[in-house]
Amino acid sequence: MENGNGASRINRCLIERERRRHMKSLFSKLFALLPPQPIKMSVPELVDQATAYVKQLQKKLEQYKQMKVQLEEKRACATAYTMKSRMIPPVLNIRDLGSNLEVHLITGLNMEFALSDFISILQEEGAEIISASCHHAGDRAIYTILSQAIYPRIGIATSSVHERLKSLIG
Repeated sequence: MENGNGASRINRCLIERERRRHMKSLFSKLFALLPPQPIKMSVPELVDQATAYVKQLQKKLEQYKQMKVQLEEKRACATAYTMKSRMIPPVLNIRDLGSNLEVHLITGLNMEFALSDFISILQEEGAEIISASCHHAGDRAIYTILSQAIYPRIGIATSSVHERLKSLIG
């Protein structure tokens, strides 16, 4: 019967040794997750340090969640502002200066059109682009295109240009 008790005792010792090895491995992993420590700590100190560190991380997480909410609110306000600026109706002004034509367009910042479309229309109507510029003023964009007639004797059909540009901006 002693063989049975001896084998069982050895088995328990092996199980206990494996449990301790496993616990040591887990504590090593836990210690590796903590910020570097200047001194070696005992297991209870390690657990206390880990607990404090987790609480600190939870506070940071809560702060980041609050920051996220604030940023989302700011983003919503900015989107509302953008939508408001989108509602500014475009204003088109064309000045016929003889063989030159000056086009001014004032829109909201998010008006969806391509300046290249304006330039293409002017070129199709017989204008050569001298300069084009864009300036932002508050919630508005101001576009200025200066062009001259490719053939000064023929000129530029201002009314046709005006109609085509109007149809482009809606």
